[in-house]
Amino acid sequence: MKILIVDDIEENLYLIETLLKGSGYEVVNSKDGVEALDKLKAEPIDMIISDILMPRMDGFQLCRECKKDDSLKKIPFIFYTATYTDKKDEDFALNLGAEKFIVKPAEPEALLKILKEIIEAHKKGTLITPKEPLREEEIYLVEYNKRLIKKLGKKVLDLEKSKKRLQKTMEDIIYTIGKIAETRDPYTSGHQKNVSQIAIFIAQEMKLPQDKIEGVRIASLVHDIGKISLPAEILNKPTKLSEIEYSLIKEHSQTGYDILKSIDFPWPVAEIVLQHHERLNGSGYPQGLKGDDILLEAKIIGVVDVVEAMSSHRPYRPALGIDAALEEISKNKGILYDSEVVDVCLKLFKEKEFKF
Repeated sequence: MKILIVDDIEENLYLIETLLKGSGYEVVNSKDGVEALDKLKAEPIDMIISDILMPRMDGFQLCRECKKDDSLKKIPFIFYTATYTDKKDEDFALNLGAEKFIVKPAEPEALLKILKEIIEAHKKGTLITPKEPLREEEIYLVEYNKRLIKKLGKKVLDLEKSKKRLQKTMEDIIYTIGKIAETRDPYTSGHQKNVSQIAIFIAQEMKLPQDKIEGVRIASLVHDIGKISLPAEILNKPTKLSEIEYSLIKEHSQTGYDILKSIDFPWPVAEIVLQHHERLNGSGYPQGLKGDDILLEAKIIGVVDVVEAMSSHRPYRPALGIDAALEEISKNKGILYDSEVVDVCLKLFKEKEFKF
């Protein structure tokens, strides 16, 4: 006896298939009604066990298609579903010609017993004779579709709520990662937040896709996370850094990448963090990338990082001021820094009079 199981949930297929095979039945499966019809036409099937809610073609439509096909209508059809428990659903299923409507989860022994009873009835020719669809059934089908849409709508709302919870969790994680770096370097407290604020504006003014803007926002909030590996005495040194100390500082981009690369962000956050000190002419670090080899998001953060850092106090020097910072990016526009990014940044501070 060959039984066709129709269900779009892999786990359900596996459980029923294991049960039936263990009882000596031959089993084939399909993930929706369309696929099931193809298999019914391709090979002999002795019984169909189907769920209701499935993509492309649901169980009700599959049953209807089977029962109006002379070559398929005598195959016993069983609904096995946990999606619907409304008595009207059962009545409708039986009116379509189904032999049984079973609500999940049924005990394995009980399910096998029902199958054996149906098989015996089939052999004796005492199964239900499919009826022609009634007008009442057509009316009910409309009601069923309304309820289906309502239930699907609720599922969509639940998914939206879950998505918002996940988004909030990710925001909290990003915020925490950013704060970790600042605890090691109190002189740059607020630096990443300031960089993020300006970088978002530049990305928006450049009319980047929303996805890239979000990538800029997230990456800028954690771009200095690699500094957590640096000794506090170097980060807080009140005098000029030695060449060795500066080379250690330069490792923070790579360290940040190593920390973030295992997180499955929807954006290339780790790569942006790795590249935010690269420069157009190849003089940056850690890879010495040039021009188009540098991600645009990294170019944006790179410019803003320079402006914010030069405008702020550091333990080894006083703040140089916004004018000096803007002069730096203007002088090296197209050499070290992306021209469009620089122009938009200058517009922000000179025309829109942005202040930290």
